Amino acid sequence: MNRLPQDIYDEIGAFLEDPTFDRPALATISRQWQTAIERQTFRQIRLESTDLKRFQDIVHPGRRRYVNDIYYFIVLPAYSDEARARFKCEDNRLANDEAFTAAIHDLFHILKSWDIHKDGYIQLNIRDVYSVTDHDFLRLSSRSLAPGQNLARVHKDKSSNRITDLGWWRFRYSYLRLLQPSELPIVSVVRSLITRAMLRNICDRVPIDMGAKLPNLLTGDWKLIDWENPYLALRRAHRHDLTQAISDVLPQSSGLQRLRLWMTSQSCWAPAWYPERISPENATLDPLSDAIRTTTAHIYTLKDLTVCGAVDGSLLWPSPTRALSEPYWQNLERLVVHFLARRPSGGSYFRDPKQAARSPRMTPLLEAEMPPGYGYSEDDDTEAATWFSAGGRRATDSRVLNVVPDDDSIVPLIEAFGRACLQMPMLKSAELSAPIPAPIQLDNEDRRVQGRSKWGIWYFSPGTSCRMSRELMHPAFFEDAHQRRLLWDVQDWQPSMDLSSLLGDIGREKYGDRLVERFVDSWNAVTKESRLKLYKRTS
Repeated sequence: MNRLPQDIYDEIGAFLEDPTFDRPALATISRQWQTAIERQTFRQIRLESTDLKRFQDIVHPGRRRYVNDIYYFIVLPAYSDEARARFKCEDNRLANDEAFTAAIHDLFHILKSWDIHKDGYIQLNIRDVYSVTDHDFLRLSSRSLAPGQNLARVHKDKSSNRITDLGWWRFRYSYLRLLQPSELPIVSVVRSLITRAMLRNICDRVPIDMGAKLPNLLTGDWKLIDWENPYLALRRAHRHDLTQAISDVLPQSSGLQRLRLWMTSQSCWAPAWYPERISPENATLDPLSDAIRTTTAHIYTLKDLTVCGAVDGSLLWPSPTRALSEPYWQNLERLVVHFLARRPSGGSYFRDPKQAARSPRMTPLLEAEMPPGYGYSEDDDTEAATWFSAGGRRATDSRVLNVVPDDDSIVPLIEAFGRACLQMPMLKSAELSAPIPAPIQLDNEDRRVQGRSKWGIWYFSPGTSCRMSRELMHPAFFEDAHQRRLLWDVQDWQPSMDLSSLLGDIGREKYGDRLVERFVDSWNAVTKESRLKLYKRTS
């Protein structure tokens, strides 16, 4: 057995993931078996911040080369049962900021000694952040979290009707900060940095600050928190902070090849909130959208860019009235823009045809007021928590089943998309889409519920395949792959001849006049049935 090549042992070891196999025992048979088992054991590591010393001892220099992925779980300080009924205040937030910061700094100080020539590269995934005293269902990484579980529920005392546990809402308006980011050590072994959805908010600039200390970073895949928050002052402050980080810090990640900024909202439709602007009052363009474009334009290695959030046309084009002074995104091969219905300057890219007949169901936006826990007295915060109503904080209006585009808003955005794509010589695929509500008819019931459909435009160069699921997209997305293709999945809306001509020119100069242009309806063709199955499974 000792004469077999090491790769044979490695192949066998890859099939021994089942817990019934006693892998530690196998590792004692021979040096070859030890190598095979350790390569499999340390390939993906689930690491809690409280286990860093043990991690450093076990993953010694001889084992570092086996590590491909680190899934990092940051553990925050415990809190009392009484604290469950109070919103987090500044002292609580600072204590959590310090614990969060220590967890990041300590990990970076361990990884800074890893050598790319001996240990190779790794992917770092910030998977979850939680306190040891959080309920299990308040951890998105928890296996006890059931599909469709109501995370926004609050608990009340039956006799007094007073809230005894705010649950998720206790920290809904708090954001974890990374303190002293400039003091983080340089870590050369991380090639991919990922942050995923979690219930505790991390300040949007955190992954950008971390990425600045990763000189070999190729992929940034970051879930940011720009949700439909009724407290406008808080939301605007965080968008301003993110804008500054993108302008001032993101340029340090000059080797990025793939960047995904998921500034997502849970809202599919919340028309009662849209009239208010989230960009500064005196801004003609959204500073955040403009910063993303201008900064990524100078990351010349960038090939794949995805942006999802409340954006305007300045994300794609400098100004509707200004000529292009310098081409940008010249090496970009894939562009994906998922825009939300909300416009940063106020209003929406879509409108509800029946909005005049509806009465708003949600709490009005609060222009200057801050949430509980921000600068109020302890008595005020206690009172706010005691009579808090989660129902008034809904970020969506499920009564809206159909919307139509607002031409004055959406046409300039599509024009900006077309102009941007026209000056990108390496472009292989581009998408401009938005999630919109769509009706689902329940079987054997005389009622409909709100589904979630895609509305948008897609471009593919010859030889470029569609990456999306066949269960969600029209079959036309997967046909004519040898041709230049333009697909409009825009329901009953029709673009003007000029707009159609503008987008039809994408790729013409490089690939010729031949274009397959299709108007499709993915919702009625495939998506509706898939969403109906999902609704039944989770309701």
